[in-house]
Amino acid sequence: MVNATNLLPYEPSTDPKPLRVSSAEETEYGSVNINVGGGITTSAWCNKITVRVPVGAGAEHLTTEGADIRTGASTGWTPSAPTVSGGFAVITFTPARAVQFTGQIVTLTLSNIAVNRTAGQVSIAIVESSSRTNGSFTNKDAAVEVDKFPAGFVFRNFAPEKIMVENGEVAVLRWEGSDAKYTMHWGDTPAGVSLDKERVWSTPRGLTTVTGFMLRAEVTAGGVTLTHTLTTAVTVRIPDLVVRNLTVQGPATFADSVSLTNTAKDLTVAGSVRGAGSNPLRVSQNAGLKVDAVLNVTGASTFNNSITTSGDVTASGNVKAGGNRVLRAGDTLRFVSHANRYLQEGPDYGGEKEVAQTSRTLYSNAAWRTQHVSSASSFGKEPEGMQEPEDLALDERTVTPDPQL
Repeated sequence: MVNATNLLPYEPSTDPKPLRVSSAEETEYGSVNINVGGGITTSAWCNKITVRVPVGAGAEHLTTEGADIRTGASTGWTPSAPTVSGGFAVITFTPARAVQFTGQIVTLTLSNIAVNRTAGQVSIAIVESSSRTNGSFTNKDAAVEVDKFPAGFVFRNFAPEKIMVENGEVAVLRWEGSDAKYTMHWGDTPAGVSLDKERVWSTPRGLTTVTGFMLRAEVTAGGVTLTHTLTTAVTVRIPDLVVRNLTVQGPATFADSVSLTNTAKDLTVAGSVRGAGSNPLRVSQNAGLKVDAVLNVTGASTFNNSITTSGDVTASGNVKAGGNRVLRAGDTLRFVSHANRYLQEGPDYGGEKEVAQTSRTLYSNAAWRTQHVSSASSFGKEPEGMQEPEDLALDERTVTPDPQL
């Protein structure tokens, strides 16, 4: 832990986990390891660390045999033998020279501890001689807490019945434990699920992704709540996957549909989007397909319903409807009657042509049919006076139908 004065962080651990008190029949021995410097964010120098272990028979004491504690430390640090004074076993750890903590961890070890017979929580005092620079060292206080569980307390073997389940399958977890309050933390349930006397637990729903579980045991002793946790995990075969950013270096296969649930997001493809095998790429939503830029189609396209456009339709070849060519602006047409006579402006003294010289003449759709005489060279409209005249004098009296109509 880090308090308001110390520069270095301290993290304790025990062996066994959890530490148990002795009984009249058996003395329990244990070790306390204190890791120094883990997770430090600002540079700090240290030239000495003193540890003060409470000695006595109470809940707040660790042992009655302080002089028997054995000590050890990381390379470069030298621990002193314990000196019992004023209710504490005092051990000093000194480096060969002042050490700058910039990410490294130093471990201080207290072993061969004969734990006393009273369960409770012990506060081990620490005094560090430290400085922000390599000089002007001053003593600063810190402390770590160690829990002593009741004699014979057991909390172990927390594991799933199956380390891998099918997607959607319920996971079952078991453990061994003495009487305690047990709380299961897992997945998206940070508040935990209280279990009390249970030693087996099934997830309330099937798992869909790799899930971690933490089981916490709580025992009240010495006026405080003692806590110990165990963790495990269950994997899922073919799990659901939720990621923030995903980069795939090789081919990816989707056996089911792919959806973009956020309508404000785009799907960007550097290559092509194709239907599987010989199947076409299908847009099945009622809203259809909206193209905000140019749409290039290199193959044949079939439209099974009407096409609506607010602008021009431009084609480099003929546009056909029902197999017939559609008229274009500038095309020249000939209107032919049922008697194979065609309509022409102006007098006809030979009687070969139907003559229309008045705007009051009416013509029925059933009596006339049209034929292309020539096609315009451009899709754009030209004024009637600028169109090239067609030579109709060479037309035969019997009209041959246009094969494209």
